[in-house]
Amino acid sequence: MSKCPAFIVVVGLVMACLGQSVYAAQAAAPVKKKILLLHSYHEAYPWVQAVTRGVQKAMVGSGVELEIFYMDTKRNTSQEFKSAVGKSARDKIDAWKPDAVITSDDNAQIFVAQQYLNKAPYFVFCGVNADPAVYGFPADNVTGIIERPQYGASLEWLKQIVPQVRKIAVVSDDDPTSVGSLTFMQQESDIPLTVLGYKIIGSFPSWQERIEQYNQDADAICIYMYHTIKEKEGAASMLPSDVMAWTIAHCSLPTVGMFDFAIEDGVLCGVVESGEEHGQEAALMALGLIKGESIAKFPVKKAEIGVKMINLKTARKLGLIVTEEVLRCADKIIE
Repeated sequence: MSKCPAFIVVVGLVMACLGQSVYAAQAAAPVKKKILLLHSYHEAYPWVQAVTRGVQKAMVGSGVELEIFYMDTKRNTSQEFKSAVGKSARDKIDAWKPDAVITSDDNAQIFVAQQYLNKAPYFVFCGVNADPAVYGFPADNVTGIIERPQYGASLEWLKQIVPQVRKIAVVSDDDPTSVGSLTFMQQESDIPLTVLGYKIIGSFPSWQERIEQYNQDADAICIYMYHTIKEKEGAASMLPSDVMAWTIAHCSLPTVGMFDFAIEDGVLCGVVESGEEHGQEAALMALGLIKGESIAKFPVKKAEIGVKMINLKTARKLGLIVTEEVLRCADKIIE
């Protein structure tokens, strides 16, 4: 019986040592780095999916934790909704405390990133169509990838497919992405066609009227974006596929676009930007920053990749003869 107290003391010492070892191991374990991917739009939007693939590709093997937040401001376009979801995104950042935030497209800059200028965490934007200076970028904690429409290249591609085109009109919805992009498109001087006008449109009746008018006045129509078109004032955005289905059914002219989903939805052709490139480049910047590299190493840059696409179903509907040379030049063909 006299051995029991000694035994208890020994066990206690062993347990204390084990506890100290566990505590030391926990204290020595590195804190896992975190990146938040903040999308302006919803998960099913094709551009969002492409950006996400690019981010995930860059982060393979990094050991960095990734979470994704969708603001859904393309289907819900009211100022009240955007302000509320922006607050929710900021609450997420403040609570989860990521080491870097990748902000995709303009609404994420307007309602979130601008509120963190020159303070933690790091922000890396992508898919931004406006001049970054409008948002105060770059900053001590902000850099990123600018999205610029492959406008001149798309019109050159259209002329290669339909050489007789001389006059074109440009239409788009009234999303901030469209406003920023059409501003830059109007500044581009080296384009091969005469442009009849650049029209920002909010309602479906106005969209229909403009397409019908350009059927008479133009040789082709450039359709930039069509995702915030509303059936009537104040309504929620229509399904983009419905807008494009009507457009392709009623447009008698060749069409050109600058997004892969537009050509997949029925636009004839375009040189499109790669959402995967935007996501991958932004993620590589973010990973470098959270590993301690200087933000000066990552200046604001422009995406480089342009993908030539053509929709042969639309070409057949328009009665166009697509040459073998065109098909050889295409990077992606939609049958």
